[in-house]
Amino acid sequence: MELPAASTGIAIAYGIGLWIVLIVAPATITALKGQWGLFAAGWITLGMVWWIAAPRLAHPESWWANRFYGPDKLARAHARYGATTGDQGVA
Repeated sequence: MELPAASTGIAIAYGIGLWIVLIVAPATITALKGQWGLFAAGWITLGMVWWIAAPRLAHPESWWANRFYGPDKLARAHARYGATTGDQGVA
């Protein structure tokens, strides 16, 4: 079977692009959503967990929630995750 690329350089570019789409993008989204436990588990499972974590609801204090969520979705995130570890233990 022959590669659809015309040269080795193009094949390398395809490989890097595929790696970014399949591994880097879901890992980045998982981290931006504050899913740190799932982000760590993704390293063990070679990135398969990141495909599950990326579409999940973000933690309410994460960068992703602050940037992309409106009031309704932010309320859902607060209802799901409740108080975070940053809010606990403060006297």
